[in-house]
Amino acid sequence: MIDHAGALAALADPRTTAQTLAQIAQAYPDLWSGVALHPQAYPALLDWLVERGDPQTTAAVQSVRAPQRPPAQGTPSFAPGNPSFAPAPVIHPASLAADPTPQPANPAISTPQMIQMGVSGVQKAFDSITGFEGEAIIRFRDLFRDTLKRHSRSDMDALMYAGTEAAKYDRQWRLPWLYSRVFAVLLAAYLLLWLCMAIFRDTSGNVVPGVIFTGALVVPATVMIFFWEFNQAKNVSFFDVVRIFFIGGAMSILLLFIVSAATDLFQTAGLPGVLSSGVQALFIGFTEELAKAVVVFVLVRKLYGCLISNGLLVGAIVGTGFGVFETMGYGTSAWVAGDLEYTLFVRGVLSVGNHVVWTAISGAAIMLAQAPGSSQVRVRTLQWKKFAGLFCVPFVLHFLWDFVAFEVNADAWAYILLAGLTVIAWIFIVRLINSGLRQYAALISQN
Repeated sequence: MIDHAGALAALADPRTTAQTLAQIAQAYPDLWSGVALHPQAYPALLDWLVERGDPQTTAAVQSVRAPQRPPAQGTPSFAPGNPSFAPAPVIHPASLAADPTPQPANPAISTPQMIQMGVSGVQKAFDSITGFEGEAIIRFRDLFRDTLKRHSRSDMDALMYAGTEAAKYDRQWRLPWLYSRVFAVLLAAYLLLWLCMAIFRDTSGNVVPGVIFTGALVVPATVMIFFWEFNQAKNVSFFDVVRIFFIGGAMSILLLFIVSAATDLFQTAGLPGVLSSGVQALFIGFTEELAKAVVVFVLVRKLYGCLISNGLLVGAIVGTGFGVFETMGYGTSAWVAGDLEYTLFVRGVLSVGNHVVWTAISGAAIMLAQAPGSSQVRVRTLQWKKFAGLFCVPFVLHFLWDFVAFEVNADAWAYILLAGLTVIAWIFIVRLINSGLRQYAALISQN
């Protein structure tokens, strides 16, 4: 029986057989609308779907069976190769002219309509910079659906041969689950080392480096593996993950010092408190995100295809390396000050919404900004305006994050605001994951 992720991939592929569609309809009621809209859905299957009595599914069937008008000139058609799940119906201008109802010369727009128009405009701009179109393939709940399921050794092996020749022939889509096991292993290692330090009073500090390293690694590495699992192209091996983590993290730290040497010329001395914090947060956000984005650009150039999922993954790995090394620095200072556990805990929890996801968005921006038809990342094929539109997201989030940290003294309010910034970052991440899945589905449908 096809699993849920495989069913989603099948619905994205116009070549999926009618028999497979029937199996999906039997197994997954939540995908009935997608089945109805699939080009291979046959009349008997559509009748069966209507008999289920689901209003959304019935509406989808009716939209498929409605008489089609010829599209107006310039209206995009939804060819079978288009992987969009739910194409919007094309409305011909003639149908508007045929309406006999007289229209007022200047119809007044109500406040709710104005709000709806504004939300629609924001939605279109949001979709444009993230490359999102059609119906979502992955939603927030799908990020954790396979986490608590039992997985066999073969499931583990299927992940571990990513980046090898064998992975090219594995087109089964899988929801992430390994990241939860990575979290458990790293957390156990941290707790064991912390117990050594706490119970046996390790005054010499021999265990402290291990506590700092594992404490800094637990959450960022978990999120990094999550992105590795979601790279459906499976063209990045686990060794590549380790290599990019260390080399990319170290390179981004080095480049940060180089960029900071130039930006340190702008001093904030003499400015009022809030303005000084704002300028400082602005330059920190700019220098750190710029340094990481440059490293991602260098490391992602060898990957073929300009895949959004590759940009997300390499960005997440570089962001993880940067964040871990930065937290180790803060952890060392905190150990001297006697505040190690609190520092590692706070920075670990907050790492869900900062460097890892910020740099992942930057990596996706690099891929989305490549000119159509590009097979590899190049400076000459980079559309800078399109890149800047999405790169502003991690830059602004980083700026606001540091500004809150500098100016909000009440811990409760600071954490609430930082949690809000984390949610915003993950909204972008989920949209970009969907764009990446749809891009890859279109790619494999052509091969």
